[in-house]
Amino acid sequence: MKRDQWIVLAVGICLVLGSCGTALYAAEDTKTPSGLIAAEGEKPSVVKELSLDDCINVALRNHGDVLVSEQSVVGAKARYTEAKSDYFPSISVQNTPISVSGGLATNNVTTKGTSISINQNIFDSGLRESNVKQALFTMKSNEAALLRQQQTTTFNVINAYYQALLTKHLAEVQEANVKYLEGQQELIHTRAEVGDAAQVDVLPVEAQLATAKVQQLAAKNAIRTALIDLQNVMGLHPSGDFTIRDIGASPKEVLDSLDKYQTLALTSRPDIAQNASTIKAAKAAEQSAKINLFPHLIVNGQYGNRLDKTTLQDWSITGGLAFNLFDGGKTRAVYQQTQAAVKSAEIQNAQLAKDIEKQVQEAYLNLTSAQESLDATVISLQASQKNYEAQEARYKEGLATPLDLLNAQLQVTTAQSDAVKARYAYYTAKAQLNYAIGKQGGLNGK
Repeated sequence: MKRDQWIVLAVGICLVLGSCGTALYAAEDTKTPSGLIAAEGEKPSVVKELSLDDCINVALRNHGDVLVSEQSVVGAKARYTEAKSDYFPSISVQNTPISVSGGLATNNVTTKGTSISINQNIFDSGLRESNVKQALFTMKSNEAALLRQQQTTTFNVINAYYQALLTKHLAEVQEANVKYLEGQQELIHTRAEVGDAAQVDVLPVEAQLATAKVQQLAAKNAIRTALIDLQNVMGLHPSGDFTIRDIGASPKEVLDSLDKYQTLALTSRPDIAQNASTIKAAKAAEQSAKINLFPHLIVNGQYGNRLDKTTLQDWSITGGLAFNLFDGGKTRAVYQQTQAAVKSAEIQNAQLAKDIEKQVQEAYLNLTSAQESLDATVISLQASQKNYEAQEARYKEGLATPLDLLNAQLQVTTAQSDAVKARYAYYTAKAQLNYAIGKQGGLNGK
């Protein structure tokens, strides 16, 4: 083999190896951040008594919506690599009959052997650049969509987690109420037996106790249902052997102004970045379609060389104007589609800004209202407890009836339930505001 043939072969091998290295790097770069997930059909193993962070982490590894978004990013990165490949030469080796003309050969020659060929897109009036831009911004759009999906999944887990804790504590209130009423029932029975109370005094207690037991059963069922909902938003199969850890109290949120939160949301929400990238991708596609509407210059280079003992070479640089004289209106229809896609993306972006302002305002109002309700339930609980203590003292002195005592206890139970509801409504509202402004997580969460 002659010296120039060895040089061509070495260059070709280096370029091929470089392409392989680029492909390996791209493959490494597209690894999803979710880590390991359970195999298809296999139940993921989880530890008992999961914390809120544990539940969020499991959901981000296992929920189908997150996994689909991750694969969209992987596909978009591959398309971006594909689009960029047009900047590099295409090198191939083949062993077939070869027709050679030009170069060192003065006539057409057909022979059989091994050859290397190099093809390069030199210039195409900007089509290549438009395609790369479209692929790049599509990739960025998918990455932003993945981040927002992770935030959505996190928020859903937080909501479900708080709902599960809410049902648990409401059940505890009902259980305490049942125990109290059972004690009162036994006490009145004892007093009636010694003549200190009438037999009819036990009837109101029995009625309330029956109602309380029904509510207790409903509360226990609500716990099971809430835990199933939580496992679902975590991407798990429902399991009865599933418990969660309680959370500690948190100080009240010191709120900034509504305008500040809305400004923060419009600058930090991933879906804002997603829409911006979608618009840029659509404009790149529009530019590509516009180029094809008119005559445009295309220049390609080709080089071929035999790898055996012959000295036959083939090289050429071709250029010219490309233009579809008639295609049934296809090229113009494609251009009109891209124009519509740009306008659609811009309209969606404008509407998203309005939606975000509404979401932030609702979350802000919900949080301020939840704070006020939390304060009110504390006062209500304290008042009901004082009233019960007063009625209990009056009852011991014979100045109150068992019904007075039962009504006072019912007020305490209601106030306790309202306090539990207010507490978790506040936690949920806090998480809702974080989600609305694009801050992942919530109280005791990420």
